[in-house]
Amino acid sequence: MSETGEGLAEARERFRAEGVRLVQVEVPELDGGLRGKLLALDKGLSGDIGWSNIIYGLTTADDVYLSPFSSYENGFADIYGQPDVTTVRRLPWRPETVAVVLDLHDADGTMTPESPRTMLRRAADKAAEMGFEPRFALEYEVFVYYLDDAAAAPSPATLTPVSRGRNAYSLVRLPALRALFETFMQRMEEAGAPVVSMHTELGHGAIEFAIAHAPALAAADGAMRAKTYLKELCAERGMVATFMAKLDADLPGAGGHVHQSLWKGGENAFWDGSGASETARHYAAGLLDHLPALTALCMPNVNSFRRRDWQHWVPENASWGDDNRSAALRLITRPAPGGARFENRLPGADSNAYLTIGGMLAAGLDGIERGLEPPPLCAGNAALDESYTKLPATLEDAVEALAGSDFLRRAFTDRFVDHYALSRRAELDLWRAWQKSQVSAWEFERYFETI
Repeated sequence: MSETGEGLAEARERFRAEGVRLVQVEVPELDGGLRGKLLALDKGLSGDIGWSNIIYGLTTADDVYLSPFSSYENGFADIYGQPDVTTVRRLPWRPETVAVVLDLHDADGTMTPESPRTMLRRAADKAAEMGFEPRFALEYEVFVYYLDDAAAAPSPATLTPVSRGRNAYSLVRLPALRALFETFMQRMEEAGAPVVSMHTELGHGAIEFAIAHAPALAAADGAMRAKTYLKELCAERGMVATFMAKLDADLPGAGGHVHQSLWKGGENAFWDGSGASETARHYAAGLLDHLPALTALCMPNVNSFRRRDWQHWVPENASWGDDNRSAALRLITRPAPGGARFENRLPGADSNAYLTIGGMLAAGLDGIERGLEPPPLCAGNAALDESYTKLPATLEDAVEALAGSDFLRRAFTDRFVDHYALSRRAELDLWRAWQKSQVSAWEFERYFETI
């Protein structure tokens, strides 16, 4: 049911009376964005909207890879989208349009395991069975540039950042960005995922925004919409926003940090009256225990691992610390007990919020169920503490850790794990094929005259 208690039929009639004609249906892809269609009102707010299963057989650049799920053998058959009426939102900047997120199911009616939203629903349902309400909030670092549509494909050398300075938290850079910030924050308020802060970050054209905390599924919906709607807004203004994890080797990358807590009976279960609760400790232990296997969800691309650098506050081990940004898991208990939470600093801005939230939630709940105890909190720079488990340093190693995780297979099915691992291996294969076709500038300069 919608926020007003409506079903799809009631929503259709109300929106028709209000002059709405179109529905933007949104489906999370395996990579970091939403795909969709623009449909007439009656079709867009009905059940069983057909989609070719190729939607989970495409890379981020639409290279096709074959799998047991999507192939010539099964004819790239349809799966079906069911609008989640709780996600219906007016888009005031598109007065005749509403947006809705779809849950996908197979022809037999079962929810499609390959869908990131299905994956997160499994974790959220587990939390509810255990009596918890998970709350998540995401913050993204993003780079914004002016884009000349008449120019050739953009390259780092041709991009012009929206502000000349590179200072973080700069009020001097803010005037060039204020109109963009104000409009984006207004749109996200109307979309039901309020952006509670925006500021400049370190780097030319770098900004950061944080979304208000919400229940797990709503938080992921809001995060993925925020990325999509910011790109749309920038395109309207001759700009481009990129959530690429690493654009410049000399600058920090773009993070997609995930704040998380569990609530029970209206109270924060991570707070015991004087500090982090036993529930919080078990949750942290489970998350740290499974963080190597979750790395492929948090860092899903070849480029993601260029961001991996502890000197830029990106964790390289499964560590935790009290308000310590050098650790993978930052424990936050100040300034108010209600805000007690963990910030996972591993994910990049290129990650998929459904997958990161779902994986982290399942891992933390596993720690609670098993009564796990975390290692000692780090003192000082967590990267230099060799007692913590090292995280995978390449996408290849991360995929192997994910594929070999019995826990992830129990939590999210073999079908999901095998398909997601296949999708990342397809990305690796394309990267390796490109590498083989190149002779680098380093090789030319080194060998051209000397050999």
